[in-house]
Amino acid sequence: MGNLDQSSGKRSAMSRIVGFRDFGVVAAALLIAVFFSITSPVFLTAYNFFNLLRQTAALGIVAMAMTALIVAGEFDLSVGAIYAVTGVVTGLCTKSFGVNIWLSAIVGMSAALVLGLLNGLLVTMTRINSFIATLATQMVFRGIAMVLSQGQPVSDFDDNPFYAILGRKELFGLIPVPIFWLLGCGIVMFLVLHRTTFGVRVFASGDNRDAAELAGIRTVRVKRACFLLTAGAAGLAALISLGYLKTVTPTQGTNLELEAIAAAVIGGTAMSGGVGSIIGTFIGTFIMAEVRTGLILLGTDAYIQDAFVGLVIALAVIINVRVSSRKQ
Repeated sequence: MGNLDQSSGKRSAMSRIVGFRDFGVVAAALLIAVFFSITSPVFLTAYNFFNLLRQTAALGIVAMAMTALIVAGEFDLSVGAIYAVTGVVTGLCTKSFGVNIWLSAIVGMSAALVLGLLNGLLVTMTRINSFIATLATQMVFRGIAMVLSQGQPVSDFDDNPFYAILGRKELFGLIPVPIFWLLGCGIVMFLVLHRTTFGVRVFASGDNRDAAELAGIRTVRVKRACFLLTAGAAGLAALISLGYLKTVTPTQGTNLELEAIAAAVIGGTAMSGGVGSIIGTFIGTFIMAEVRTGLILLGTDAYIQDAFVGLVIALAVIINVRVSSRKQ
């Protein structure tokens, strides 16, 4: 009897961390890994694994923050443009004005948060659908990046530990530092969304806004905070990219918002709001990277890669809708 209680307690503790949908996503990721490891012996190597995680670090950070926003019942189509503005502002402060790269990064991150606040104010004050509102701001923000940089890349930065800490260093001579940023953000986002009162308010706001407000939850503040969180994640991702590439362009981050939403949906986040998981999104991001990397190793044409990833996303959306309808 004691062993039974102990085992059920362990299952209960595990279920509080990883839900049913998460197990399904993990199983899918494992099956994909097995398939590509059979078809390509290079796939299942430490180098490829760490390189895969490094390449997906920026997307993963943004996708996990996007998950919180979608759970709250909103979307942000401007994160790719915010990503670009952050990089351009940081780069120009350093190259054109000679500001220390660390201070420039603070200015760039501040710009990202301001843009995120504008998104939050626009959506909550006007009640415009967030898809339409952030589609408009996406064009505005991308235009800002273009005007500031005159459509040209910013590069040739002086050496500074900033680049190693944010993107170029490899700990133990093997693990790229962006992986640690990804894991750190994942842990923080998991705790915020699944272990805090704020996280409860996020779920309540997306599940039933009227009921949440009747319960005393200020949903407007919650949604604004989520827009800030998403913009901050885009800003951090841009700085990590700058640290690794040592160059920024006004066109970077194109389609980042769509891939972030796709990763969240693959991970089981309901597009209608109120349902989502940071672990699921993390694995969803990993699945997208697995598919792309595996197809590259197989020598697949780039256009076929995009089509295949699109099919994976479509399948995930179909499953998402079916599961959500059953729940209702």
